[in-house]
Amino acid sequence: MSLKSKYATIFTTVAIAAIVTYQLTQEKDLADSSSDPVVAAIPSTTESFHMPQEKSIQKTPSQGVFDPASLKNNQRLWVDAELLFWQAHMGSLSYGIDSKSTTAIQEGHVKSPDFEWEPGFRVGMGYILPHDKWDLFVNYTHLYGKAEGHAGGSSRVVFPSWASNFADTSPFYADSARAHWHLHLNMGDLELGRNCFAGTWLSLRPFIGVRGLWIDQDYSVSYKGGTVAPSDQDNIAIESDFWGVGLRMGVNSLWGIGKGFSLYGNGSASLLSGNFDIHEKEKLQKADLERFNIKSDVSTVVADADLSLGLQWDYLFSKDRYHFGVKLGWECDIFFNQNQLFNFLGTDSSSINSAKDDLSFQGVTLGFRFDF
Repeated sequence: MSLKSKYATIFTTVAIAAIVTYQLTQEKDLADSSSDPVVAAIPSTTESFHMPQEKSIQKTPSQGVFDPASLKNNQRLWVDAELLFWQAHMGSLSYGIDSKSTTAIQEGHVKSPDFEWEPGFRVGMGYILPHDKWDLFVNYTHLYGKAEGHAGGSSRVVFPSWASNFADTSPFYADSARAHWHLHLNMGDLELGRNCFAGTWLSLRPFIGVRGLWIDQDYSVSYKGGTVAPSDQDNIAIESDFWGVGLRMGVNSLWGIGKGFSLYGNGSASLLSGNFDIHEKEKLQKADLERFNIKSDVSTVVADADLSLGLQWDYLFSKDRYHFGVKLGWECDIFFNQNQLFNFLGTDSSSINSAKDDLSFQGVTLGFRFDF
């Protein structure tokens, strides 16, 4: 496990420990107050002066959308687990143009790696606070992205987009090219929210919070033969590490259909202050000749947005003391300007080209929730 993955795990563990500690403290305070002789001496007639408590809209999902505060227990906790099957996509990773001719681009195609579908997961834990049914929720998300591509060979060549041309060779092409991209994303969220009911069959949960994000990506491109690397292979290796922390807000909505079924639609946005650490190098393999070795450190504020839509089913059991829910939906997440990689194509600083493109995810989410 990488250092940043450990930080994400520590962040989630500390937040969960804080929620449990807070619950135990509240239970102890309630126990102490119930044994206070001064309180016990107050006449029961004072009950008429108590402020009326807000009543739950419904008791079972068959009478409306699920209300976590309606459960008949004193734990006020829930756990959440989601299986993700998503496809990542990073913009501006094209590694060349293939062509039938070495002197002109004929029947050319821009070649980019093909992004694959990969599994991921999200786990979380929540607690309903005694204060006006506010809730605290913490979760951790891990995603993996992968893409590969190849071009050239047979009767086609590749005009490269990442190889440097120090000798100002013309035409500048390779016999073939291969590209590999890998990404690891670790993300932790802490939310403070509240369920609000706009009638019996519609609930909204606005929330505010903080997000911590760690993204590690590696991109390698190799060009064989041609005038790029005659009788050799030119290897370009790029590493980009990002970490950021910032503010997040959003709203979750639940639209009741009946018999425990609901449609859910959730959305959120974040602004994260963070840092990119980028390292790029190019080397001829057989000649063992390094063409360039460049590092870049960028501090900036980046934005991200999440949207999801799907179907949810809720079930109360054991005399409404416990709840089990399952949901299936589609989710889209975008992290703006996550591609801070740069191309160095010539012999001076004017040959540096930075893409500043976006990282996105889309795919199926299968989630489970248990309240107790």
